[in-house]
Amino acid sequence: MENDKIGVNLDKIATHLEKANFGEYAELLLKPWKLMWINFMAGLFRGLGTAVGMTVVFAIVIYVLASFLSHFIQVPIIGKFIADLVDFVNNTAKSTIKY
Repeated sequence: MENDKIGVNLDKIATHLEKANFGEYAELLLKPWKLMWINFMAGLFRGLGTAVGMTVVFAIVIYVLASFLSHFIQVPIIGKFIADLVDFVNNTAKSTIKY
């Protein structure tokens, strides 16, 4: 009776380990260079995705701010500062970095 419960529990554990691909994970641990390569590529693409995503987000924020602040350019005191700021951003965006 107790052996049947142990057998059923072992079958459940085996099923869970198979679903979790534990065998592939154990094989991967035996090949450290493959594990390092997979982690390197994951980190590379994670960093690339972060850089592209932040570029898009910042471009949208700058566009929204520029369109919002363009309404205040008519104010004499704030207008000159904002106009200079917009000119600086536009000139910086047009220039290229040369090494």
